[in-house]
Amino acid sequence: MDFFKRYSAIGASQQQSPTETIQRLADRIETSTLLEDKRAAALSLKGLSREYKKDVGEAALEALLNILKEEHEDQQLLKAVLETLTNLCTRTPSRGDAFDEKGERGDSVADAFAHRVLDYAEDMISIFLVLLGEADFHVRYYTVQLLGTLHMCAGETLQNRVMVSPTGVGRLVDLLSDQRDIIRNEGIQLLIAMTENNADIQKIVAFESAFDLLLGIVNEEGGVRGNIIVQDCLQLLHNLLNYNVSNQNLFRETSGIQRLPDLLITDPSQTAAGQGGNKPFDAEEDIEWTAQHARNMLVVLDIIRMLIQPGNTNTESNQSAMQQYGLIPPLLQLALSNEAPSSVRAQALYAIGDTVRSHKANQNLFQRILITAANDDDAEDIGTKTIPEPAIVIVIRLSVGKKPANVPASEYYIVRSAAAYLVQAYVGSNPDAQLALAATLTPPGDADNANEPEQHQSAGSLVVSVLLDWSEASREDVWRVWFASLLLSTIVYGNHECKEQALKISLGDESKGEDTIPLINELMSQARQATQQGVDVRVSVSLLSLICVWLVSFPKGVSAVLEESSNVAFLVEQINGSSGVNALVQGVAAFALGLIYEFDIEPDTPMTRDEIYPIISKRVGSDQLLIRVQRLRDSKEFQYAVGLVSGTHSNAYGGAPTEIFFDSVFTSMFKNHYESFRAAVRLGPSEAMVNPNYAHLQGGMVTSYAGTSTPGSVPGTPVLGGAAISRSESPAAAPSGMVYGSLGDSGISGGFTEPMVPKSELEALNAKLSEQENIVAALQRKLDESAKSTQKALNEDSGASKAELAEEKELRIRVETERDEQKAVIAGLQDDLDTVKAQLAEAQQKQGNSNEEKTFNLEKMLSSLKLDMDQKEAQWNEQRGELQKKLANSEKQVVKAAAAVRNTNKKKEQQQTSALEATQKESKAKDEQISKLNAQVQDLLERVKGLDNVDKLKERIAGLEKEQEDLLVYLADQDQQAKEHRAKLRKYGEDIPLSEDEADGDDDDGDE
Repeated sequence: MDFFKRYSAIGASQQQSPTETIQRLADRIETSTLLEDKRAAALSLKGLSREYKKDVGEAALEALLNILKEEHEDQQLLKAVLETLTNLCTRTPSRGDAFDEKGERGDSVADAFAHRVLDYAEDMISIFLVLLGEADFHVRYYTVQLLGTLHMCAGETLQNRVMVSPTGVGRLVDLLSDQRDIIRNEGIQLLIAMTENNADIQKIVAFESAFDLLLGIVNEEGGVRGNIIVQDCLQLLHNLLNYNVSNQNLFRETSGIQRLPDLLITDPSQTAAGQGGNKPFDAEEDIEWTAQHARNMLVVLDIIRMLIQPGNTNTESNQSAMQQYGLIPPLLQLALSNEAPSSVRAQALYAIGDTVRSHKANQNLFQRILITAANDDDAEDIGTKTIPEPAIVIVIRLSVGKKPANVPASEYYIVRSAAAYLVQAYVGSNPDAQLALAATLTPPGDADNANEPEQHQSAGSLVVSVLLDWSEASREDVWRVWFASLLLSTIVYGNHECKEQALKISLGDESKGEDTIPLINELMSQARQATQQGVDVRVSVSLLSLICVWLVSFPKGVSAVLEESSNVAFLVEQINGSSGVNALVQGVAAFALGLIYEFDIEPDTPMTRDEIYPIISKRVGSDQLLIRVQRLRDSKEFQYAVGLVSGTHSNAYGGAPTEIFFDSVFTSMFKNHYESFRAAVRLGPSEAMVNPNYAHLQGGMVTSYAGTSTPGSVPGTPVLGGAAISRSESPAAAPSGMVYGSLGDSGISGGFTEPMVPKSELEALNAKLSEQENIVAALQRKLDESAKSTQKALNEDSGASKAELAEEKELRIRVETERDEQKAVIAGLQDDLDTVKAQLAEAQQKQGNSNEEKTFNLEKMLSSLKLDMDQKEAQWNEQRGELQKKLANSEKQVVKAAAAVRNTNKKKEQQQTSALEATQKESKAKDEQISKLNAQVQDLLERVKGLDNVDKLKERIAGLEKEQEDLLVYLADQDQQAKEHRAKLRKYGEDIPLSEDEADGDDDDGDE
């Protein structure tokens, strides 16, 4: 409705501009003494404030704010003023770049007015808080709306003002207890906005019993199956707990975690099962999931994961509380529900993973859970008895098994990823779980699981079968193969026993005369087939990545790979391929070949390092191999995987990303091993086997296989007298320029077995020997050439003169003499070298006992210092814990004291408000016109009591009230214009009688 056109319809010849009209209305609000005039002007400004926001704000903002400070008895006037202020501070809806008539952006105008409202008076926020305490519905509702609008434009300023007020936050929390749903919902929205990034407001709101109020509203609205109000309450709860350790502790101490399982159970009849955790699961519940239901559940799951984030100080306590109150069973129930959306199932699996991560008790509980899976929809034998299976088996089946027919592969990816995350969390810091899963690794051709469906296979057998039957699995969903590689990498990574257990798996039946093939060689063969067939490159990359994880620090696995000579040829072919070979496959193949060369240290290896080195250095080229690996490391696909591992980005809610090619296990292993890999590839075939400085490049295998490593020692650490001593530990204990090896008859191997030699002197002698050997070789070449030329001359010209022959003979004798002299020099140098070695051996033997004694004393001193340090560290930890407890108690006392002060101030304010209301009631005089309108409204209300369509009648009443207000404005303006017309007519000589108002005005003048 174009209110301005209605307002100026009469007197077109004297039509006013919008600015003039607005200014007149603003003046009327400031100067009028009658509430009717102020109310009419405020209503007019409200109608103009949407279209002429800037003009209304500049002309009437202070007058409107003065009404809030001075006029509290007229609820209709307060309502009109609050609505007008809300319109002025409301940002323009996003429609590109929205500008007003004067070319100014609507957002900047609204922000400026919002700051002016808050800065108008120091007690402005107190006025708003007093209005929040009004009993009138409209006043309280529009006050909450105005505060929300002000927060959108000047959030930080409003938060600071609320924090300064003693009862500011408490008055806002009281909105949650309002019985009128509309006001309560607006209060929730306001608190969501104010607690999003303000930890102080979060703490105060939490200590005002907000947790109980919010969870109570959730229960009233139907739990997680409720409407959007439930989502708002859960979002506010999320804000209060997010990155706020004290609120999380308060939530746990006030039994908040105890109430979370009921939010996860969609069927109320299962509440008891959720608490007990012993009821068998049924993954085929007939529950209808709406979009709102899914959104509510996702917020609940986010809250659970927030409480147990890895690295937080209270994570372990929250994990124990969740195990105590039975949170894992309902989470599993939710994760295995085929009716639930994939995003909800994925987040439930992630939550379980965070619950059991690095928590032994929760891991043991998860290990004991048995699940009875329902029959497939297309199963023919409905009467087949289902057997309970361990939960870990069901989870692995989610990750690598067949997807539901009605779910796209890209959407089901997040479920597979979450299931793999749970498996990794379960086996993390849990070598027993790794061994248990490794024990289930059996080839699919065994008699006890051949041709069996997925439901009857063990966890390891299912993983192996997917890897070996990758062609069928990848046609349905390539991520089955990818996650199967990830899970097997998780099982064997960092666990030597698991790698040996997996290496024992062989394919082929010896009883039928078939050759047995180790699983690792079969996986290499499958990778070769995948590259030849040109399938999705993820298949080849995942299989080769699995092999790399398997080979690291595992020489037995390297020997098994080298038993099949075609494996090395396949890797070389991929590395040297110039066209048709994917760069990622080339990089992983180069990394695998380098690992084979690095860890080929088994005594009975089928192909020694001396045989592999020419392949790397000549057929491939060391630089070329390292370039391939470097290109893999710098590829955007690998960097994306690095980001996923480090947590810089996540894909917990989306579908299958096109950038994912590498799993987290391979990525972590590659990053940790990259530098040592580069150094190892450049070593010669025998350098790493004789030089202890390079022993760590084999992951300590040289020393560990010789029985020299000690628990807790770093592979490659020099050993002296059976004790590991750092090279830089004591300058006095290690003479400069000496290289330590193995000493004495202590049985220590893997280092030098000969006495130590001064490095500088040894290098000088070796250089002299090399120089003399080069001279001798040159003389030998000259002698051979001379002999050949002499013989040729004799054959060609038998008539050569005897003088020439004598000259040749003399030259030959001279060359032989020089050679003998050089040999004598070499022999002398060798004698000198033997003498130096003998002297060093004698000196070492003399000092052996003293070195052992010094070593023993150093070890004793080191142990004493370490013991003292441990004791002091324990004392410090104890003192730190006591200080933290005192700090927490002090914080609670401060918060309680602040709450008590707020309660006292609140009571005083309530008393003052009651006194003010009583005064207002005594001085309030009802206007005759308002009485008539109230009588009419009351009459209308009595008439509609017997009608069914009450809502429509209420709308009609509201419309009538609005029309009456507009009519009052219109009549007032008409009356004013009539007065002006009568005055003009009298000026022109017309006899116009005085109206009642004019007559009253003249009488008043006469009396004066």
